[in-house]
Amino acid sequence: MSLRSLYAKLALTLILLLFVTAIVYSAISYSLTRQGIIGDLQRENADIAANLAAEIPQTVGGEVDRQYTEQLFRLMKIVNPDVQLYLLDPKGNISHTSSIINTELVTRSVGLEPLQQFLDGDRSFPLFADDPQSDNEPVTFSVAKLAAGDKPLGYLYVTLRGAAHESYKSGRPTDLISTIGIYALIGSLLVSLLAGLFIFRRITSRLQILSCLIDDFQQSGYKQSQNYRDAASDTGTDEISRLGDNYDAMAGRIAEQFDALQEQDKSRRSFIANISHDLRTPLTATQGYLEMLQHKYDSFSDEQRKKYVSVSLKHSKRLQALISDLFELAKLDDRAEQLNSELFSMNDIVSDVIQGFQPKANDKKIELHYQTDESRLLVNGDLAMMDRAVSNLLSNALQYTQDGGKIDVNVALSRTQTDKVTFTIEDNGPGIDPAQIENIFKRFHRADNQHNEGSNAGLGLAITQRIVNLHGGSLSVENTGNGTRFSFDLPKATDGRKAK
Repeated sequence: MSLRSLYAKLALTLILLLFVTAIVYSAISYSLTRQGIIGDLQRENADIAANLAAEIPQTVGGEVDRQYTEQLFRLMKIVNPDVQLYLLDPKGNISHTSSIINTELVTRSVGLEPLQQFLDGDRSFPLFADDPQSDNEPVTFSVAKLAAGDKPLGYLYVTLRGAAHESYKSGRPTDLISTIGIYALIGSLLVSLLAGLFIFRRITSRLQILSCLIDDFQQSGYKQSQNYRDAASDTGTDEISRLGDNYDAMAGRIAEQFDALQEQDKSRRSFIANISHDLRTPLTATQGYLEMLQHKYDSFSDEQRKKYVSVSLKHSKRLQALISDLFELAKLDDRAEQLNSELFSMNDIVSDVIQGFQPKANDKKIELHYQTDESRLLVNGDLAMMDRAVSNLLSNALQYTQDGGKIDVNVALSRTQTDKVTFTIEDNGPGIDPAQIENIFKRFHRADNQHNEGSNAGLGLAITQRIVNLHGGSLSVENTGNGTRFSFDLPKATDGRKAK
């Protein structure tokens, strides 16, 4: 396991947190135990000063009997060497202590504020006061007032230095924190560590599986990826599970787009080959006729010259039309072409286009039949683009309809949606090969047909579809059994209001 892995980082973080927790717990336990034990010691000995003061006989002349007090002090030192007794005057100055105290006093006075707090009944132990034998650390105590009648004589001050107090003071906390508590702490930390490592492993293992799936997906060339739920046996709904689901969706989408790009690239190469041929054919023909005319100009008659010039002009126009289609498709595909929206009648557009193609239909003896159920079916869009779309479909129908055939054009309200205007053009030509009908609108697809005159590169339908899409419609095609039908719907508009 690498120390840079997520699991290692989480494990180290958990260990550090538990270590800090143990230190904090020990410090708090030490402090609370110390306070508790010392407080208990003071609570147990709170009345010792009062009891000793009661044993001191009545004073002579309003003074404390020093001789008896000395004997009492010596007796207490024998019974409990850990306590120290002092007589304080009313101002807190030490007036007498036992003569058997071996330690020299570092101070001859004691602060009265904690003593008064004790005498006022405050039992929020531990309470600390000055230690005459040390100026570094206060001690717990017991105190009682001394008086002769109404005359205050001072205080009997007893410092408590029990074994627990000395143990803490000398830095031996293990004497105060129970062994059971230590074992409980170690056991709790160990269980928490193992539980945390197990949980982290469960979490990070799914992330590791997801990381491996991403690596495998990359190595496959973004073509194939295993399902995350199956690989990780994950049935949860948490953030990692949702991340895995999102990865599956993303990987599937990338694979689809990659396949589409490959298919598009294949179609593009085919298109380049076809378009190169279509561009070269009229260009070669034009060049051949012009070179022939140049070399034999003087030997040709006027009629031959006109024929050669006419043929050259025909091929150059074909070349110009093809190049124009390429530029128009490029602009539409890159959305560089913006709609110049205006309100116009779809009936009028179709009628004008039909009139423009009527001479060609007459030459091929094709019957053009136009039908519309209303005088004004308004749409909002680009007039020039829509004219081009209708012209492409009509030109395509005339090209593939045999001489003497029939073409029906219809503009009407949609049968299923009254807010749509439907344009339909149907011919009785040979129809479209069912194997090619799904690809008929692909930008780089050119359908093979025995009636195709080869005068275009198959760009007309791609341009038409893009124009219809920009107007919020969709272009469709179907074989009728007796020919082909193209149709599209556009949002209907009313006077003074744009279509939506």
